[in-house]
Amino acid sequence: MISQNILILGNKPYYNLKLNNVIDSFDVVYRFNLAHPGENNGTKFGELATCGHVYENLVLKPLSKERMVETYKDDYSAAFISDWYDFFQENKENFDEIFHQNEHNWNEWNKMLERYGSPHRFSKMATTGYSTIFRNLAAGNNKIYVAGFTLCDNEIRKTTGEEDEFALAKNQGLVGCHSFSDERDILAWLHNNKKVDASLCMLEDTEELSLKTNVYNTEPSEFILDLLRK
Repeated sequence: MISQNILILGNKPYYNLKLNNVIDSFDVVYRFNLAHPGENNGTKFGELATCGHVYENLVLKPLSKERMVETYKDDYSAAFISDWYDFFQENKENFDEIFHQNEHNWNEWNKMLERYGSPHRFSKMATTGYSTIFRNLAAGNNKIYVAGFTLCDNEIRKTTGEEDEFALAKNQGLVGCHSFSDERDILAWLHNNKKVDASLCMLEDTEELSLKTNVYNTEPSEFILDLLRK
């Protein structure tokens, strides 16, 4: 069986660097929660992995648009939720699969990190994106690429449509049940130790190809550099 190139794609927005062709070149694409394909983030819908509350509100006990806006009004702008809800209802059949990625397995991910010899651990529940990375590692996939995640500690980790104040509070650890600093450390270690390829997380949002440095001294792979130059 031929091993497939798997892209774990976060919801970090890019406005200047054109990424559609790069993202669409991967065999399998995982997206998360309120992802919106076709906005300079590839046109393949791929797999949609969701956290528990998003899965319940979209699939198990679907909410009306009004209730979705009310439920997530502190996290996202009302306009974003309203537009995304319409998009999802019109396009949900285009996803290969919509599933709940169990975010409570983070103790298993810590055991994997221990076996790898990593000094890093999740001190809080892993996000849906990181849980999907480890799900694929546990399945033995050896061509895992990561994009749209944050590797720089001075960068505000912010997903498309998210309110600025809410994003800042999450980055400061004032709200939420995840540790962004743990996740940065873990992703950088996985990249530097060849468990995953997070080269696409080093991209600056500039028209010309430019890579952002970070405290982990991560280096891009030749595979990704060649892909970006095509």
